[in-house]
Amino acid sequence: MKKFLSNVVEYFAALLVVALAVIVFIQVFNRYVLKSPLAWSEDMAMFLFQWVSFLGAAIGVKRMRHFGIELVVRRLPENMHRTVEMIVPFFIGVVAFVMITTGYQLIQLNKSRVYASMNLTYTWTFLAIPVSGCLMILYLIWHEITGWQKKKEGGLKK
Repeated sequence: MKKFLSNVVEYFAALLVVALAVIVFIQVFNRYVLKSPLAWSEDMAMFLFQWVSFLGAAIGVKRMRHFGIELVVRRLPENMHRTVEMIVPFFIGVVAFVMITTGYQLIQLNKSRVYASMNLTYTWTFLAIPVSGCLMILYLIWHEITGWQKKKEGGLKK
């Protein structure tokens, strides 16, 4: 149960990826085989893609795996790796905070906009931004706490 709860965001993102693939497949099939495209499928695919992208960014923070950052760190001298490992979470936290504040503003600006094909407000689309920012901050805090615990345990064993 603990493993499920710790991975619930990843399971949800995986479910959205599957839904996205199914919707795109159905849209392509309807458009090119049945010659009758679905009105809502493109908007839904964009909606799901945005959620998957932002949740994926949060999952990257959870795993501390960011392709661009890893490429830069690998090219640095070995003695700078620890410094970068300490600085990067701060900048990720700043980005997450900007995502939360800007995402909230986008929600406020677009709360009356509605997808014409789905009768769904853009609030749900832009909600992915602050949700992802909040998850990133939670994951950063979790990494700090587990890091302190490991240091404390390591100090006690010596």
